[in-house]
Amino acid sequence: MDKIFKVEVTLSGELAELYEQLLLEVAAKSVISLSEMNRTLLQTGVVQHLLMLQGMGLIQKEGQGRQQVLIDLLSRDTLMWELVQLARKYWRSKGGGLVNLQA
Repeated sequence: MDKIFKVEVTLSGELAELYEQLLLEVAAKSVISLSEMNRTLLQTGVVQHLLMLQGMGLIQKEGQGRQQVLIDLLSRDTLMWELVQLARKYWRSKGGGLVNLQA
């Protein structure tokens, strides 16, 4: 069974300004639909965030297996694949140490 989530968000401040710039660039130079662009932005953010959490040691090794499979499936055939590889390399180079959130 496929999972489906409807995500709504309100952007303000600098993030809203950056998003507006992205909209203008996409409208002027691309044929990608707004919903596809937003899906791609969310996909990129979720993948990068999970890689960061894994690299910081905040996700147990047992929970990473399925995440790695999904990340690879979502990004292997896109430009994002290179970004995933760079992010993995970066976070692994940080030693994969645990972060003390109570500090």
